[in-house]
Amino acid sequence: MRKLFALLGMLVLVLPVLFGVTKAANVTDLHWVTRNDAPIPFVRMVFSLSSPVHATASISASGTSTTLVLKNATLAGAPTSIMMDDGIAKSATLLQQGQDTLVKIETPKAIDVEDLKVFTLKKDTVNNKPYRMVVDIQKKGVAPRENYYGKKPVVEAKSAVAAKPVVATTSAEVKPVVPKEIPKPVAKVEKPKANSPAKTESKEGPKKPIVLPTIPEKPVPQSVSYRTSGGIKGKIIVLDPGHGGSDPGAIGPTGLQEKQVTLPISEYLKSILEAKGAKVILTRTTDVDVYGPHASGVDELQARVNVANANQADAFISIHINSFSNPNVGGIATYYFDGSEQSKKLASSVQGQIADHSGFNGDRGIQPGNLYVLRHSFMPSILVELGFISNPKEEGHLKESSTRQQFANELAKGLEIYFGG
Repeated sequence: MRKLFALLGMLVLVLPVLFGVTKAANVTDLHWVTRNDAPIPFVRMVFSLSSPVHATASISASGTSTTLVLKNATLAGAPTSIMMDDGIAKSATLLQQGQDTLVKIETPKAIDVEDLKVFTLKKDTVNNKPYRMVVDIQKKGVAPRENYYGKKPVVEAKSAVAAKPVVATTSAEVKPVVPKEIPKPVAKVEKPKANSPAKTESKEGPKKPIVLPTIPEKPVPQSVSYRTSGGIKGKIIVLDPGHGGSDPGAIGPTGLQEKQVTLPISEYLKSILEAKGAKVILTRTTDVDVYGPHASGVDELQARVNVANANQADAFISIHINSFSNPNVGGIATYYFDGSEQSKKLASSVQGQIADHSGFNGDRGIQPGNLYVLRHSFMPSILVELGFISNPKEEGHLKESSTRQQFANELAKGLEIYFGG
């Protein structure tokens, strides 16, 4: 017999602010997408709601039918049936049963509790987004792809069982952002090597940043004349707050979301760098998807890279928080694209400042990483992992404004050292 389980406790843990509300909700829309860019592919369903709801779910004895019950919720605009991914979740049917909305999801293979994940997103008045409930269903019968791009975390406890990365909560781009899928083959543009014409150093005067729309209206340049010396003043630096919008990123034990940490750190860092004379551009300034909701993983990541390439940036910094299935794993790391000596130099300069941050489990070093945003940017670029949100102690520190400001100060110092300030 499959397990019968209640999702209410999980949802309260993730977003307690959304619950305790008893008024009726309307289910106004439903979108879905396949995420083939995750370690284990999964289908994501996003329900738009007029107000928070309580929910329960059960998996049938056969394991191929999952029923989600949205309590005191009325169908009001959402489709009553959708066809999805034949290999993961074939279909979903919505129907009204008294005061509740029932969602029946059919899967081609039997799934278990661990294959199903549900979380909620608060109402976003700034970006005019409603309350949302997100349901993720993992593909059954496939081995997870590696989602670490450098050294694996070392578990020091002798009795510890080797842990494997958490699906859909790891940082960086194996989980890019929004529910997304790659609907068609996308041509890969490998990052040029250090001596490629696409990357050339220049000592010319300051360059004026251009304002880049979410989806560039003109071709993004295929080369960047970046500068690596002469101090930080006048340099163009693009900061990429990881995740946002439909993608919360990694989620900590008490419900802290990665996207809730990366943006404030980026904002603090922007202010510090601008005070030093740099010109700073953020890939996102609010809790939004950069390319747009329900884009493919490649589109979302490329949109972030486009901001750096189109603005002829001198450096690109993607800011993330790590996650791992073992809550004892922690520490700070910086990734760079192997083969780019300037990126490696930038990684060393920054890691040297952030590695020994108080309250975190030490220096995980600089590591080569074949990450999309690093591979496709045309200037020195790094991705920093500022601790593990899955570690309760580090999650607690990441909630603190003082920790975020300290990280911003350390990152700024690392950039100053890199540019010779």
